[in-house]
Amino acid sequence: MRRQIPIEEVFIDTAVAKVVLKGVRDRPGMAAEVFGIIAEKDINVEMIVSGPSSKGRTDIAFLVKESQLPRLREVADEILEESVAQNIVIDSKVVLIVFYGGREMQHTPGVASTIFDILAMAGVNVEMFSASVDSISVVIREDRVDDAREAIMEALGIEPEPTF
Repeated sequence: MRRQIPIEEVFIDTAVAKVVLKGVRDRPGMAAEVFGIIAEKDINVEMIVSGPSSKGRTDIAFLVKESQLPRLREVADEILEESVAQNIVIDSKVVLIVFYGGREMQHTPGVASTIFDILAMAGVNVEMFSASVDSISVVIREDRVDDAREAIMEALGIEPEPTF
């Protein structure tokens, strides 16, 4: 079934890793410090999601290219120390899917719910998501990428393109 939402292209990146800083101290400048340490190692962050604060702590999740994991691991202890995070979890068994729709997306209600519904009907759980004016990005488990790709093609008539 084709759905009428303004999605022009879909990209799938299988070469990413999810990093979660658990229990980061919630105070002004904390994100600047954490991502400053990461930037000093020339590590590019692809997506950032922060959870709600509770009892002065929050979780920060972000994506990096798998090829940058060795450099990230070099500074993991420094990140934990500076952020006073309770733990850092690195998961390379994830995939990033980006649904790009251009400017029309911001004026079309239901785009996000349709994307989530397409994936849910295929039994694909969304672990992280982020939206901007012209795109919606989702992170799923690596072992479900074929199911997601098939569902996207069937529902939207779009062949997801790999990114490198």
